[in-house]
Amino acid sequence: MAAPLLIDTDMGIDDAVGVCLALVAETIDVWAIVGVGGNVELEQVTKNISGLLTALNPPKLPVVGRGRDPEGEPLDRRAVFGDDGLGECGLSAGEAPSAKDFVELYDELVRQADGQLVVMTMGPLSNLAAFIEEFPDAARKINRIYIAGGAVWTSGDAENGAEFNFRRDPQAAKTVLSSGLPITIVPLDVTKLVCLDESHVAHLAASGYRTGEILARALRFPMEQDEEPAYGKSYIHAAVAAGSIIWPDLFMKTQMRMEVATEGRAAGCCRPALGGEKSLQVNMLTAVNAVDFIENLFESLCHETFVV
Repeated sequence: MAAPLLIDTDMGIDDAVGVCLALVAETIDVWAIVGVGGNVELEQVTKNISGLLTALNPPKLPVVGRGRDPEGEPLDRRAVFGDDGLGECGLSAGEAPSAKDFVELYDELVRQADGQLVVMTMGPLSNLAAFIEEFPDAARKINRIYIAGGAVWTSGDAENGAEFNFRRDPQAAKTVLSSGLPITIVPLDVTKLVCLDESHVAHLAASGYRTGEILARALRFPMEQDEEPAYGKSYIHAAVAAGSIIWPDLFMKTQMRMEVATEGRAAGCCRPALGGEKSLQVNMLTAVNAVDFIENLFESLCHETFVV
C-alpha cells in the first residue's frame, strides 16, 4: 500500500522537482500539497502549486492547502528562483485557487490516515510548528516527518552560514526539532552531494513527457546564474528529500539531538547537541549514493529503464 503523503512547500524550483518525483512514485500517494511563504510570498506559492498541478494534470489531484507567511523580514531569493519562484518557466499563474486552511487540512488528513500519514516539508517549518503547537495530540499520530533543511557541518545557503528554510523561521525549526516526533532531517550536507547539469536538463527536455519539459524550463534559470554550485549546474535539495522517502536504501543516517539558534546573527544555524533525552533525537541523513540517485530520478521522471 502506498504511504499517504502531505507535502508542505514554498515551491521553489527544487521543490517542483521533488513534487514531480513524489507524484510519479509508486510507494507514496500525495494526498495534499500545502503552501508556505519562503522563496516567494505565500500568494505566489499558492499560484505556483496550482499552476504546476494544472500543467502536470496528474491522474489523482492532491488537495491544495494554504499555510502561512513566516514572520520577520523576507529573504530575497529571486536571484536563485526568479521573480515567480519557478524560474519564470512560463506556467500560467492565474488566480490563486481556493485552498483549505492548513491546520484543518493537517488535522483532517492525520485522522483519515489512521497513523500512516507521512509529512515532507520543503520550505520553512512555520505550518508544521503551528500545527504541533495547536494540536499536539493529533501531531503525535503522524507516522514520520521528513524535513529538507538545516546545514550541520557544511555552510548554509543563507546569512551567516544558516540554511534558508531554518533561517526564514528559526523558531519554527526549533519547535519542530524539539517536539519528540519521528523526524528525519535531510540537510544540505547530503543534498549538496546531488547536482544536475546541462546534460540532465537536455535529457528532461527530450523525454517527451510534460513533466520533463516543465522541469527543464525551470532548471535552466538557476543554471544560468553565477551561483553555487557553479554556472551550468543546480542543486535539487527538495528532490533529494523526496528521494529519501522513495529510495531509503540509497542513504546513510545517524541519530542525534539538534539545537537551532533562534536569535542574533546565528539565527537558523543548527548543530548536534550532546546528551539530553534520547526521545528528542532525530534521524539525520549523512550520505547518499548520488550516482544511483540520479539514475533513479531520471528513470522516474522520464519513464525510462536504464540497462547497465
